[in-house]
Amino acid sequence: MLRLDPAKNDTSVTLDFLRAAAAQAVCIGHACNFGGFGVTFIPVDGVLVFFVLSGFLIAYTLDGKSRALSYTVIDFGVERFARIYTAYLPAMLFIGIATLVLRWYGVEMSGDPVNVKTFIGNLLMQQNVPCCMGVATFGTAGQLTSVALEFHIYFFVGAMYFVLRGRNFVLCCCIAAPFSFMPLTYFSSGPAGSDRALFALWLMAFASYYVAKAVIELKPNVAFWCLALVVTTASWLIQRTPGDDASLQQYPLLVLSFFSLVLVSQHFRVVPHSLSKLITFLADYSYSLFLVHLTIMRAIFSLWLEPSVLRLLFAILVSNVVAFIFAVLFERHYHRVADIIKAAIGRPSRGRLEAAHNAFLRAR
Repeated sequence: MLRLDPAKNDTSVTLDFLRAAAAQAVCIGHACNFGGFGVTFIPVDGVLVFFVLSGFLIAYTLDGKSRALSYTVIDFGVERFARIYTAYLPAMLFIGIATLVLRWYGVEMSGDPVNVKTFIGNLLMQQNVPCCMGVATFGTAGQLTSVALEFHIYFFVGAMYFVLRGRNFVLCCCIAAPFSFMPLTYFSSGPAGSDRALFALWLMAFASYYVAKAVIELKPNVAFWCLALVVTTASWLIQRTPGDDASLQQYPLLVLSFFSLVLVSQHFRVVPHSLSKLITFLADYSYSLFLVHLTIMRAIFSLWLEPSVLRLLFAILVSNVVAFIFAVLFERHYHRVADIIKAAIGRPSRGRLEAAHNAFLRAR
């Protein structure tokens, strides 16, 4: 079976590496773009990798946890809500406060509107929703539209998954309906460089988990998948069109490359423990880095006006340090937040659900 146990293979640390690399790509790319060093489309590629990881890991989570009958769409929803909002809510407050404090001292950061309506709309994940309920992004949080899209995808796909498993039909339909509009509207490819096809990418990655799970059971030839990894990665890099990275036609090769990497990593356990710890450390604050880096950089660039390599490196370093502190204060506590919410609504905690899942596996 497909395993993400770091003691068994390198798949878990490989996924952590991709998560950390994607966050750093977004951070460094934005530093170059907003710091006067030309234009790079690497941040878009970072977001693509985030969506591939998200689709694959949500499929893994649903497939594993839903085997226990006690695990319902409510448990899944609480966990996803806690995972997103434990860091997202403080990040929105951080962005608003930083913008207002700098404005108080006469420093204007370039960005989108900063007002109560936009703040509330972004807090409710309505930024750039293509309907009358949509609002603009808030201040320097332009990159967070992808977080809103992912949030809507979680609840839409999660609810539909439990419908297909024959559980909580009415409740799942009530959840899926309001969260379907943004992903389904974003399903078709939009203008070059837009994020309109990201739901399609997410679904491809979601499906790749089940294909990988089936292939693993057939005991695949690892040499073949090593070759497939080289060919698909090279093909994606060759056909990648900078500026049009987010278009639908460029997704299949990216997902195939990721799929091949997962299958290869299932057969090896070679990453040294020290390197694995470093990768995990960088991955553990990747979400916080994605949330706050742009505000930090724009603040630095608004105060330090002369472009230089030193300014660029300083902005990247400060963004990473602040993101790490932010993760320690907020992001890392999402499990505790989920358990608190579950206790308040009478649902079993994560520990009890994991025990039930393990008992189910032992019974098999």
